[in-house]
Amino acid sequence: MKKLFRKKREIDKVVFSSSEENAPKIDNSDIRIPADIKGLSNQEVQQLYTEGKTNKEVEDLSRTTKQIILDNSLTLFNFINLFLAVAVFAVGYPKNALFFWIIIINTAIGVIQEIHAKKTIDKLSIVNKTEVMALRENKLVKIFQDEIVLGDVLVLTLGNQVPSDGIVLHANGMEVDESLLTGESDKITKQNGDKIMSGSFITSGLGFVKINAVGEDNFVSKLSKEAKTEKRSTSELMNSLNLLIKGLTFAIIPIGLLLFWSQYQSTQSFPKSVLGVSGALISMIPEGLMLLTSVAFAVGAANLARKQTLIQRLSCIETLARVDTICLDKTGTITDGTLTFKELIPQAGFPASEIERAMSEMMAGLSDQNATAKVLRTRFPLEKSVWNVKEVIPFSSDRKWSGVTFEEKGSFVMGAPEFIYSDVPEALREKLAPYNGQGDRVLILVHFSEELTSPTLPEEKETVAIFIIADTIRENAVDTFSYFVKQDVTLKVISGDNPVTVSQIAKQAGITGAEKFVDMSTIPDSANFNELVENTTVFGRVTPYQKRELIQALKQNGHTTCMTGDGVNDILSLREADVSVAMASGSDAARAVSDVVLLNSDFSSMIQVLNEGRRVINNIERVASMYMVKTIYSAILAVTFIFLFLPYPFAPLQLTPINTLTVGIPSFILALEPNYQRIKGHFLTNILRISVPGALTVVFNILVLQLAGMWFNLSHQDVSTMCVLLTGCIGFQVLLRAARPLDLKKQIMIGLLLVAFLACFLFFGDFFMLTSLFTRNVLFYLPLILGSRSIFNYISLFMTRAIYEVEKRKENRRIKKKKRVI
Repeated sequence: MKKLFRKKREIDKVVFSSSEENAPKIDNSDIRIPADIKGLSNQEVQQLYTEGKTNKEVEDLSRTTKQIILDNSLTLFNFINLFLAVAVFAVGYPKNALFFWIIIINTAIGVIQEIHAKKTIDKLSIVNKTEVMALRENKLVKIFQDEIVLGDVLVLTLGNQVPSDGIVLHANGMEVDESLLTGESDKITKQNGDKIMSGSFITSGLGFVKINAVGEDNFVSKLSKEAKTEKRSTSELMNSLNLLIKGLTFAIIPIGLLLFWSQYQSTQSFPKSVLGVSGALISMIPEGLMLLTSVAFAVGAANLARKQTLIQRLSCIETLARVDTICLDKTGTITDGTLTFKELIPQAGFPASEIERAMSEMMAGLSDQNATAKVLRTRFPLEKSVWNVKEVIPFSSDRKWSGVTFEEKGSFVMGAPEFIYSDVPEALREKLAPYNGQGDRVLILVHFSEELTSPTLPEEKETVAIFIIADTIRENAVDTFSYFVKQDVTLKVISGDNPVTVSQIAKQAGITGAEKFVDMSTIPDSANFNELVENTTVFGRVTPYQKRELIQALKQNGHTTCMTGDGVNDILSLREADVSVAMASGSDAARAVSDVVLLNSDFSSMIQVLNEGRRVINNIERVASMYMVKTIYSAILAVTFIFLFLPYPFAPLQLTPINTLTVGIPSFILALEPNYQRIKGHFLTNILRISVPGALTVVFNILVLQLAGMWFNLSHQDVSTMCVLLTGCIGFQVLLRAARPLDLKKQIMIGLLLVAFLACFLFFGDFFMLTSLFTRNVLFYLPLILGSRSIFNYISLFMTRAIYEVEKRKENRRIKKKKRVI
């Protein structure tokens, strides 16, 4: 905890200094304001603020401070512990209620850590706040979504998510995807006067929208939550822990009642029966495990926050650690998103000057705000428009082209050759091949006399020019992708660009198998995507629907998938993937549906994300295996002593040294340790591999000591003392196994804990209800201590072999199923 607090200033500095740098950039220099549209005045805005007619910020999905305290305090197990503490206090054993104070202290420490982690994440969330363009005082200004007031006029462009319900005042080729509302991804064209709903996003064009609902009066809060939480959790860890909690919930009360009856029959003492039952049930409850799990996730998210990565769904940290296939979008991931105009190649005898004039007028008439449009506007500027625009069809991810019809000039369409021509002419294909082969982005400009009345282009059209545009590969791309290859993570590139071009860029970035590419525009809907995704690395000319189907096919083949993207064409696949990652520089909608947002828009940050996920899962596995030891042996002993009619060997106070020194303290330390090993096996089998041998060894030793007590007439207190000693020694064996690899710090920690454990016998024996170790009892416990290691190792070997056989059979069934699917 102190280590986390020491980082606070550094984290705060990073978070706030990066706010301006990483906020979404909105370019309003090319947006023309219609003369008949007037925005609010500053005075009107101030009045509406005073009246409370503002767009309240969407509620954060992270728990509030109050929720963290209540969720970690008011639990069923804590109530059971409280009941047991009151019971042992009431029957005259107040010292035995000490365990409850330790639980309170541990809970307080965990809650403080989680609250601090939450504050760090909340500060970083400020960086990810979405900006919108509003028309105020007849000027376009950038404001945050929660600063919108009723009656504001917003300008929404490609990639923007609609923040509040409104009415379209002026639409310029605006198309909207309302899939977050209806579940259908059909593009809807908006005309002047149409309603537009919050949660939908702009897929093409531009529009001026007047807001007619804010705050709780519109759907934005509900829809934004659903967009982030509708994804079904794939957390193996949480599913396993929930299964454990359900099992204990149903078992602990009947076991406790039966054990109380058995203890009362054997001791004929109500106080001693209460003491015995309390000792059994206290160890059955993994009181710190769920707390440490939530703390580990929260601290993991805080650590990523310091590295400019915002986690929007905590459970995705585990999924990230288990990802074996990452699907990349070329733009913004392999490349840095910046484009360079390289060359204009006139065609069909058209003079370059006329082409430049046509492009200047065309870019002035279009409202497109994507990277390609911006680089073309820079290359083909226009001081004053002369040509009159009749029709405009802006760019969309489905069409892959945009076009303008001018009066007396005909129509010009610019975009991807494969989408402008149903069958690219052979002569043109040959001209484009060398540029595609070297990884350049190739666009063509065509001309025809018909008007653009629909997205369907006429058959007769003439190629006017070829534009060569270069992408810039990220400097750290090669190192980043090679790292993932070494970690056995498969990379797939899914892009809407030409597959040859994407393949070449992927090769330059060092992606293994980049030469295996396919043009998805040639793949029929009936094709077997399950086989295709296994044998192909680069997918070009992919539609948004095909992206989703490719992700579905990977999941059906048994892969844990991660999708990265930044555009509206990535929305469907981002929602489908097991975990989704968006760039902060991308569209509002992409960020809204993603589990993780890279605020520096740098894919190399994924290395840190993967490592942090592994650290969290590996450490929770360590901690869980330690808690499960005492849960398993306590459950077995509780059921066993129901039928033995012997006094239960532990009192609550005697368990304090075991639970605190072999589980409690080391678990808090190990839960936050750096541990970036690959995730292997399943969570439940991994913890059982350590905990079951430890628990069975404890049960064996205690039963042997019970028999020795009966045969040699040992007192109950002597037997209890030896049980505590043996159980603690086995707990340290489990700790040594769980803490691997053992560095110097861990060795010192375990050494100090062992000294403290022995001190409980040597100096505080009376307090903990323990007798002296230096009696004839040494003849009983010393052989068991020496033999426990062998027993533990033997059972561990048996468990490992058994688990291996089970997992081998499961893997064989998975492979057979995968072959049937393919």
